[in-house]
Amino acid sequence: MKLKLVALVLTIICLTTWRPGFAENKTKRWSVLTAQSFIKRFPNPDTIYCCGNTNHFSWQAGYIMFAMEKQWKATGDPLYYNYIKRYVDQQVDEKGNIPAFKNDALDNFLPGYAILFMYEQTHLEKYKLAAMKIRTAFDTYPRNSNGLFWHGTWAKHQVWVDGLFMGQIFLARYGKVIGESEYAFNELVNQITLAAGRLQKENGLLLHGWDESKEAVWANKTTGLAPEVWSEGLGWFAVLLADVFDYLPKDHPGYSKVFAIHQKLCKGLKDVQDTKTGMWCQVVDKPDEPGNWNETSGTGMYIYLLKKSIEKGYISAAKYTSIVNKAYIGIIKKAKTNNNGFIDLLDCSSIGVQNNYQAYINQPKEISPYAAFGSFIIGTAAIELPK
Repeated sequence: MKLKLVALVLTIICLTTWRPGFAENKTKRWSVLTAQSFIKRFPNPDTIYCCGNTNHFSWQAGYIMFAMEKQWKATGDPLYYNYIKRYVDQQVDEKGNIPAFKNDALDNFLPGYAILFMYEQTHLEKYKLAAMKIRTAFDTYPRNSNGLFWHGTWAKHQVWVDGLFMGQIFLARYGKVIGESEYAFNELVNQITLAAGRLQKENGLLLHGWDESKEAVWANKTTGLAPEVWSEGLGWFAVLLADVFDYLPKDHPGYSKVFAIHQKLCKGLKDVQDTKTGMWCQVVDKPDEPGNWNETSGTGMYIYLLKKSIEKGYISAAKYTSIVNKAYIGIIKKAKTNNNGFIDLLDCSSIGVQNNYQAYINQPKEISPYAAFGSFIIGTAAIELPK
């Protein structure tokens, strides 16, 4: 009789606490394991750079610090805080100078977000001065005729959807933390709405890029638009829209426009989720096309957007909870422990704008690029870590 009673109690506990991934989370929180593995793998954050250069003040390190901040806020573990502090203190001198900062690509503005974090935590003047130097760099940064920032000086007249995150997430926080809020929030709204006006399709998703000059090899000679919706690029825009309302005042005249873009994007992602795996594909809105494949980094970003939007009440929990839970089950299958004991992430893609569908799907399926770690961590943490 006692054994039956114990069994009944255990059954009730399981039924009332279970959700997709819950049992896995109790023993294996992938966000924590992956973040800790990354720090062990790259104990000096100045070694975080790629693509044949040694510039550690760029998006690769900036995005990792973005993810580590969220881990610290969710867990309170000083490991993450100390990692961010070490990175920032290796960039900013006592006078607030940033020797490694180059004002030639939006990618290089992203680490400023971590500097703002350190200023919030310490109120040290050197961090404020450093952040102000990055903010001032926007004043001379090149733009198209409609005001949209170029992706980089090497990409003249080109607007990439991922570049919106790199520059505007910094400005959003700057406007709230440091000041110049009128400029910061107006610029933020203008960049998002102008880019969406060019890039957002009827299905709610945004194309990879637009070239005002129409001279890029990938640009449509009539519209200047890129041919496809790329997973990771759209993912960064999704993360921007997930967090932008933490900073943009609700009474700002552009708030409703940005919110409408957010709503269209969320619905668009719901409609093109791969029904078999729960993930999203390299070319996001063509999940059933031959050769398309599930891409890990973008999927983590979309989980983050949708889960946070559910929690904030921006989208319906009834409609979207099953979407994020299924995506979580799919993405954790892409994490594997390698022979050195570090966690690797499979089926990732960090690329530039491509010429056509075939070029996107024929890109190599990368293992463990930096962007994928940031995306995987914030996506799995959105499911695993209590708010």
